[in-house]
Amino acid sequence: MKYCFIINPASGKDSTKQGLENRIMESAAKAEADVTVMYTTQVGDMQKYIREFSAKNAGEEIRFYACGGDGTVCEAVNGVMSVEGRERLSLGIIPVGTGNDFVRNFDGKENFFDADAQINATAMKIDLIKCNDFYAANMINIGFDCQVVVKTAEFKRKRFVPSKLAYIFGLVATLVKKPGVSMKVSKDGGEPEHKELLLTTFANGSFCGGGFYSNPNASLTSGILNSLFVNDVTRIKFISLVGDYKNGTHLCEKFAKILVEDNAFEYFLEFASPTNISVDGEIVTLESLRISCEKQALNILVPKGAALRGQKAENEQTVSV
Repeated sequence: MKYCFIINPASGKDSTKQGLENRIMESAAKAEADVTVMYTTQVGDMQKYIREFSAKNAGEEIRFYACGGDGTVCEAVNGVMSVEGRERLSLGIIPVGTGNDFVRNFDGKENFFDADAQINATAMKIDLIKCNDFYAANMINIGFDCQVVVKTAEFKRKRFVPSKLAYIFGLVATLVKKPGVSMKVSKDGGEPEHKELLLTTFANGSFCGGGFYSNPNASLTSGILNSLFVNDVTRIKFISLVGDYKNGTHLCEKFAKILVEDNAFEYFLEFASPTNISVDGEIVTLESLRISCEKQALNILVPKGAALRGQKAENEQTVSV
């Protein structure tokens, strides 16, 4: 078995990656593991390195580790999914980004920073979201939420803004204009329905925006997409919703007229004009989007001591592949 750790030096703050390669190599030496460490220099390197390393080590079982944020994870997922015979590949995550929403779907997420626990991780199957011809691991956000991502990225580049507050700053700035989304939605091949929304999410995982519990009923292993449609409302009404949206308590009678939760295997979205879409925190602009659940599509590595939310950790109960 080979281990390949790919570090994105542009993700998060430098302090989160300080000494990371040394910790990886120390753990590799203890475990007598065949480890390679690589660094990306530009967008696209993660996918390129995964394809090249897989081809160079054809037929071998390989554990890749994406060291970065949610965008880095998304790029790594697409790299693995582009490899023929990817059943021999597994993907681990060391969350040294800013939001790190994907790993919030696991209890004991501190173990994702433990190089020893990562070397001794257990593989399990998870679903992915297929978006046209690419994949997402966690969530699609459209409308207000997506524009918050755009503004958050701007605030992250400002030295005076703490990274943990960047999303809040982005939320407030976006609230001034309160952009929404107009689209036609077809569910599981049905007739399209026109919707005027403040925002919508299509989720494999439960969290977005650096810890907002937007889709508490989503699961990485459910075999179905969980969606949330939030109607266009006044700023005051939206502000009254934010606290519950953050805590995952918004799916209640109090907000029944504002938002609708749904589940489906596939959605087809059509927009009146090119529209920004957040794919695991990365922005793409599209006129239409087909979203579907790819069941048990990826071998994900769960470090020792961690487990999907609500399940027992690997050192208590073996996680099945």
